Amino acid sequence: MEENHKCPDGLPAWLATFADLMSLLLCFFVLIVSFSSMQQVEFNKAMGSLRGALGILSSKRAIVHLDAQPTTPLQFRKLSMIWEKLQEMKETISEQGLKDFAKVQSSKNSIRFTLQDELLFESGKSNLKRQILPLLRKIAEMNIAANGVLRIEGHTDNVPIQTRQFPSNWELSSSRALNVLHYFENLGIERTKLACSGFSDTRPLVVNDSAANRAKNRRVEIYLELVDLYKPVSRAKTTDDVPASNPKFITPTPKRQ
Repeated sequence: MEENHKCPDGLPAWLATFADLMSLLLCFFVLIVSFSSMQQVEFNKAMGSLRGALGILSSKRAIVHLDAQPTTPLQFRKLSMIWEKLQEMKETISEQGLKDFAKVQSSKNSIRFTLQDELLFESGKSNLKRQILPLLRKIAEMNIAANGVLRIEGHTDNVPIQTRQFPSNWELSSSRALNVLHYFENLGIERTKLACSGFSDTRPLVVNDSAANRAKNRRVEIYLELVDLYKPVSRAKTTDDVPASNPKFITPTPKRQ
């Protein structure tokens, strides 16, 4: 009968190798978790920087508050595109010397573009000037990037108007806002993402006590509302799809009495 072999003292050699492997795997997963946390911190820092950049042009408030909404890479990409379009618009406004006639302000979930009427229309008219179309195209491109909603408001001063086409400032302010809406619609913005209204002289920025103040009150305000920031961007026409010619605008004709 063979004599039983005596087991050596201590743990088997293979167990030491196995323990080293488990330690390395543990370190590996710890590093993965730490890198993930670091990326989130860096991502939040980047979001904070971008958020501050979006508060440019007459406003220091950010468009998106990190405390109120989750930050995702998709949101970051969309905000980056918006920021690039804002920079392009800022350069255009500066190069054309329009700082006194075009302003951009940001709030929590929207961007407001305030355009003085002399940039957009002739006095007492509602047809858009050709020179303002490139600026409006940039707003349309920004809306496509953000997948937002454009809300257009027409405003006038308190000087009465009474013509066959515009019996009062209500018709004038509404027709101006409507023609801006039609232009955005011709650029491919979905109809469900457009709205317009005319306020006549009921919402002045300043008191209508001088020619300069009345000029400030004659304006069109375009609000880019970032309501669908988290949804994928839908396919829409770009500026390359749109001819450079001025589209035909529809001006409402008052009924004959």
